[in-house]
Amino acid sequence: MPGNPSRSGSKRGRLRCGFSTGTAAAAAAKAALRHLITGVCADAVAVRLPSGVYLAVPVAWSTTQGGTACASVIKDGGDDPDITNGAEIRATVSILRHGPEQAGRAECDSPAILLVAGKGVGLVTKPGLPVAPGEPAINPVPRQMLSENITLELMRSENSDFEPLFLNCSDMAVSASRGTRTDKPALHLPLYAKTGPVETFKRANNFSVMVEIEVPRGEELSRYTLNPRLGILGGISILGTTGLVKPFSNEAYEQTIQAAISVAASNDCGAMVLSTGGKSERFAMGLLPELPPEAFVQIADFFSFAVRKARLYGFSRIIHSIFFGKAIKMAQGHPYTHAHSVPLDLDFLAGIAHSLGHDAAHCRELASANTARHALEIIAAKGSYNVLESVAQRAALQSARLAGEGAGIRLFLFDYDGRLLADVK
Repeated sequence: MPGNPSRSGSKRGRLRCGFSTGTAAAAAAKAALRHLITGVCADAVAVRLPSGVYLAVPVAWSTTQGGTACASVIKDGGDDPDITNGAEIRATVSILRHGPEQAGRAECDSPAILLVAGKGVGLVTKPGLPVAPGEPAINPVPRQMLSENITLELMRSENSDFEPLFLNCSDMAVSASRGTRTDKPALHLPLYAKTGPVETFKRANNFSVMVEIEVPRGEELSRYTLNPRLGILGGISILGTTGLVKPFSNEAYEQTIQAAISVAASNDCGAMVLSTGGKSERFAMGLLPELPPEAFVQIADFFSFAVRKARLYGFSRIIHSIFFGKAIKMAQGHPYTHAHSVPLDLDFLAGIAHSLGHDAAHCRELASANTARHALEIIAAKGSYNVLESVAQRAALQSARLAGEGAGIRLFLFDYDGRLLADVK
């Protein structure tokens, strides 16, 4: 067992959590829609997070003009040192009528939320990201949050009189915040609510809600992110997987890993399963049902630290569960794999492909890939799966080097949908 944990978790030293840009966007959209429907400027709105928990988010201001409303939320990242902390996130909302003149138009045929990237929200121009090229850089979970929270606000206001608020569906491309037409594409999202059937919303087929998300300083802020290199142009990305931002402290994370490994040792777990996050952990659990939950530890980017601590606590069987980007960095021997410290080196990947006899064109394509996900797509299209196997073997060898004599290393390499790409022992 380790010594006493650090007192940094005490009230005096506790780091404050915040909320993501995705939560800020959902809150701004919800506040704008409420102001449009009720005429009331809310001081705060309750945003439903992916976990089902509601978070009260302060509203900086909201205003209405004609058939539109705009609301502003200041992103609060807590004590996490993120570049978007303090950024203003705005949402402009209009309600668009469905009528006979719009019959047959895809964007007006069904209940929908029409989501537009306004000023300061990037557009995706390269493959290899969770969002397809040509779409706003608003990730899947924030899209879901926007859809669900707007739907819930509509259901909450079902008995209100919407008739004076309707704009024609043909006006969907009008940017309400600027009063001009926009050439940016509108995403067609369905009305969605986990909390109950949307069909109970009786007027849902009569109109859609258009939402334009704007980050006034987004283009400036994006220069301090990886977005330009990733091909996200014109602004920041709207991100978040849980809706919350947990402050990142290396020391605190290492203490958490050590404590979890200690628990696993105390429970006589036969092996230590080191995953990089919740998703890869779930995939590993599916392959190792015989192991107790205590055997699984999420180590994020702390590759070397976790392997050494597992050995220190007596584990001779160490199993890694990882995705391709981390595998490349582990294969290179990087002890810590965070993107801020260790940029992804795809020339290394191209070198492996070359050593396996792949043609120069394929190697160049891998070297110029946009992301690890993009490189994986290129490998799948080419069928050069021996490159994946080689990366996994090299990563496992680096782990064995860290673990030292007497350790048995196994490594699961998954794709982003959970398909097992390599199992190296």
